[in-house]
Amino acid sequence: MGRIFAYFSSQSMKMRFQMWIGVAILALAFSIIVPFYWIEKRNRIDEAEDQLKQIITLQSLYIEKWNQEKLDAVERFALSNYAKFHQMEELKTEFQNYTRLNSEFDTLNYVEPNGVIYTSRDSAIYVGDQPFFKNAMENRSYISGVDISRETGKPIITFSAPVMGDLNDFKGVVMGVVTLDMLNKLMKQLRFGETGEVYVLDPKGQIVAASDNSSMNEAKFNSSKTSDIIDKAKSGKMSSNVYTGFYGKKVFGQYQWSTGKNWIVVGEITQKEVFQKLNQLSLTIIIISLIALILSILAALTIASRIERPIRYLLRATQHIRKGTYHYQIDADEIRNAPIELRSLVNTFNLMSEKLNTTITLLEESALVDQLTDIPNRRFVMSEGNEELKACIAAGYTCSVMMMDIDHFKKVNDTYGHLVGDRVLQQVASLLKQLASSNTIVARYGGEEFILVCLRQNVHESALMAEQIRQYIEADPYADEQVTVQLTASIGVAEFSPKLEFGTMVLEDMISRADHALYRAKSAGRNRVELDR
Repeated sequence: MGRIFAYFSSQSMKMRFQMWIGVAILALAFSIIVPFYWIEKRNRIDEAEDQLKQIITLQSLYIEKWNQEKLDAVERFALSNYAKFHQMEELKTEFQNYTRLNSEFDTLNYVEPNGVIYTSRDSAIYVGDQPFFKNAMENRSYISGVDISRETGKPIITFSAPVMGDLNDFKGVVMGVVTLDMLNKLMKQLRFGETGEVYVLDPKGQIVAASDNSSMNEAKFNSSKTSDIIDKAKSGKMSSNVYTGFYGKKVFGQYQWSTGKNWIVVGEITQKEVFQKLNQLSLTIIIISLIALILSILAALTIASRIERPIRYLLRATQHIRKGTYHYQIDADEIRNAPIELRSLVNTFNLMSEKLNTTITLLEESALVDQLTDIPNRRFVMSEGNEELKACIAAGYTCSVMMMDIDHFKKVNDTYGHLVGDRVLQQVASLLKQLASSNTIVARYGGEEFILVCLRQNVHESALMAEQIRQYIEADPYADEQVTVQLTASIGVAEFSPKLEFGTMVLEDMISRADHALYRAKSAGRNRVELDR
């Protein structure tokens, strides 16, 4: 027993899952997912209905959009000045140019207000009795159903738009004719599945166009071909039952009337295709599938119970990290029986926690300390220094600020190089730390500028300390084996004032006023101390 436990403890999580999944696959080889045939049958029917509804809706919109595009083209011609002002030669040229680019129109014509179309051979065709002309006289655009052309005897669809004058007077009609060959080309794109077909029927139930030309040709050859869905469409009823389709096969279908009820869009798919996969199932396989499913669930629960505990420790550890306890560690003894991957993950987490804690500590220190001079930086002064300054002022103490600038520091860099310049800054920073009192925060403000926040010191006390600093800097030049650099400094001193002149914080106001005093010191010849006025 102990050997078995040791064996399983040494296995990886991947190997454990592989073992259980292998058992599940072996069982599922004799099973099927569907538990009850009749439930799946209903689901398949519902899916087929939903698919048909979506397809019919989309394809009806597609056909309607196609119709609208044709009508929009005719309406644009009707709104043109050529049509309004009866400029027939120009209008015919526009018709010809358009039909060369858009071959879907068989013809484009202008109908005179008296209902006559003049052809290129000066022959007249009277269409004043046609529905499109009557609609145009009432200032309405029109899309016909499937008509028979008087000239060719072929089925056509007519698109028309009235031509109205500036005074809203009737000037004629622009009409376009599209043959069903164009609609058939459109329908070829609308097939779905292996046996799914889309048909366009006239209101009488005759097939006008189909997604499969061979189906349409068969229907034309044998006009007795019909579908039970026609009666449903005429009565406005919808049924989910199987019925006999156009070609004697059992099908499921849906229909949708077009706008204006000029035609019906019908979609059908065979019962055989809907139930093709379902018919491959058997009751015996379903029962075995349920057994395999139960075994798989038990296996998953077994593995999950071994994984749950270390994951819980990891979750707790991440919560500690999120709260800022970056040094938190997970006791490895608590998960010694966990899979090897999780033990490795916990060890990695502990290493990351340790490294994160070290990194955060270094970042916190480096964010507030100037790396060159090893004194606080500007960020420290503006945050921690500002808080200490406010606390002293709130306690009733007078405080002041000194802004100090090393004179001609750019010349030092240019003459002796930046390495010497860096050492000069380090020497000055060291001197400031030595001379500043315990109540003074010394920081590098930026470049060659230093700031001293003097807590519990008024401007005169700070001025004395500033003068002492200036004298020490002047008396202690930088020197090494190669060069000696004489140094001087200019210092501006400002005291706390309850009335803020600059910025929104007390420290900002004091720094600005001390900076102005520093500017006066530099303007007055440098190497001097100036007080805020």
